[in-house]
Amino acid sequence: MGATAPTPGLEFTVSLDVRRDQQPHHDARIDALLRVEAVGIGPRDEVPAVELAVVIALDVAAARREAAAAALAAALRALPDGVSFTVLGGADASGEPALCYPLRSRWALADTMEKRRAAFSAGRIAPAAGDRPPPGYPAWLAAARTLFAERPLPVRHLLLITDGSGRDPADPTGPGGAGTGALRTELTSCEGAFTADVLAVGGGWDPAPLLAVVESLHGTAEPAPDRFGPAVTGAVRRLRRVRSPELPVVVWARGAVRAVELTEIAPREQRLEPEFREDDPRLTEFPTYQWEPGDRNYRLTVHADASADPLGVLLQLATVRVGDAVAALLVRWQPPGVAVGAAAAGSGGHLLQTVNAATRMRTALIRGYAALDPLIRDEAERQLGLAVRLATEIDAAWVLQDVGKVADIVDRAGGVVRVGPTVDHVNLRVGRLKTASGHPLKLPVHAAGKPVPCPHCGHLAGPGAPYCISCGKSL
Repeated sequence: MGATAPTPGLEFTVSLDVRRDQQPHHDARIDALLRVEAVGIGPRDEVPAVELAVVIALDVAAARREAAAAALAAALRALPDGVSFTVLGGADASGEPALCYPLRSRWALADTMEKRRAAFSAGRIAPAAGDRPPPGYPAWLAAARTLFAERPLPVRHLLLITDGSGRDPADPTGPGGAGTGALRTELTSCEGAFTADVLAVGGGWDPAPLLAVVESLHGTAEPAPDRFGPAVTGAVRRLRRVRSPELPVVVWARGAVRAVELTEIAPREQRLEPEFREDDPRLTEFPTYQWEPGDRNYRLTVHADASADPLGVLLQLATVRVGDAVAALLVRWQPPGVAVGAAAAGSGGHLLQTVNAATRMRTALIRGYAALDPLIRDEAERQLGLAVRLATEIDAAWVLQDVGKVADIVDRAGGVVRVGPTVDHVNLRVGRLKTASGHPLKLPVHAAGKPVPCPHCGHLAGPGAPYCISCGKSL
């Protein structure tokens, strides 16, 4: 059940799908599907360009610099009037990122003449001294962080265009993609200061640090052609659809709930870090970023002590709020031995099964790609085969297309693939980026009910909940 409520520029519909009947336990785990639909409201389809600050960083080797400068010039000419922008490219004498434009200040405000001058100045991008590689990713991030501190606009965004030549090999990346050294340190400093997208040109880049950047800074990483101007234009256009740069998902749980977790599963899969309130230990906030019209899906997990709860009664374990829209998490503890079928009609279990299958599919795809470099054929075929089988079950055609570029699909339904004697590493890298960037999972429309306020304390409760989660009195 859920509700619809407005916030500036957006109206949200929030709903929770959960298997209602659960077995009680002193540490019962409840998984629910949180679905959020954001609809734009108001007279404008796009936020004013004057609310955007964009840093464009061109991180390419000398051999690609001329073509990249031409593509950058086209992108600068297409900027919307009113946007604040800065262009970084090449390196100064100390090896740090050089300011390419503007020429006499730190920020420019786009208009016809300013964009014309910026496009002309794209040819000023200087190579690093002594044919050294461009500055590494931490240097571009640090330069952007310094610039954004001088331009506190609502939307602050870095567009990093890279061919991977500037990555510091001394800063290794772990399983999560982020390095343990300079990159990880700088990402920690940048979180909350701005967001970032990465456009990967060529085929020599390593996906791991690029994914680390966009996962920490809440953007997307995509392969781009050498003529990347349209991709930059598209990224700026998407930024203008952002109605709320930051918005928390707020979970308020009853006392029996010991822990709350929230994982975004679409449009991208990522574990959200909780923030706790000292004044209310039952309230947990999960910061989220770049809200625009569209749908987002999350997996909400609560761990509850059911030892003191009544059996057979519909209980409200938590409420979830996005903006002013609220949904209630309702479950019913059943006595031992009573069947609690996962896909019972109206229970929400069938949707959770689809979501869990999608998560397993992505995990198998990521592991399959990892097994291709270096090539571990048996593991790659096993994991990619599992991804193909699950994709066939939930009709995720994009997985079949991507796996087909690195392996032969022998049997879709049976999950049988064959890896050849060689691997196309360009398609492998592109596949890893596309897997992490997210693909929509189509779910049926959910009819949300309206929560009702408690007559005693005013706390919102789901329709059908017999007791208030806050004061404990009968509703």
